[in-house]
Amino acid sequence: MFDNFDIKLLNAMQEDADRTAEQLAEVIPLSPSAIARRLRRLRETGAISQTIALAASKFADRRLRAIIRVQLHEHAQADAFNRFRARLQSLDEVQLCLEVSGADDMLILAACRDMAEYNVFADEELAACPVVRRYETSFVKKELKNRPMIRLDERDANG
Repeated sequence: MFDNFDIKLLNAMQEDADRTAEQLAEVIPLSPSAIARRLRRLRETGAISQTIALAASKFADRRLRAIIRVQLHEHAQADAFNRFRARLQSLDEVQLCLEVSGADDMLILAACRDMAEYNVFADEELAACPVVRRYETSFVKKELKNRPMIRLDERDANG
């Protein structure tokens, strides 16, 4: 169970996880030690799954980023599909991988150094994979927003 302080703390950490407990206490009416205890509990319970740094857009803009829509064979063996999933999760090029509903089965956001590296990725990881029926790629021209944050409110406090 979360209370409103936990929700405020989770939102604040999503906005900037570099803030100290003292800095967080300036916006959340709790003592720094109470904030530190809550953060420890939120990490231990998995409410905060990880703390990461996002590379500046000047680095991301140097990459060729691709949004890849993947359709899988309907009768693919479960173990082959699971191996494909695990492989995608292990690849550094894959930034985001979602199983989706609709005409496509998966959406992948991949980042490669250039078109040659993308072609190797697509040929070796998608075209050569027996569970992939087809894939279609769109390339990112410009990043307008990249904020992987889920704004929480009191409705989220009850679990």
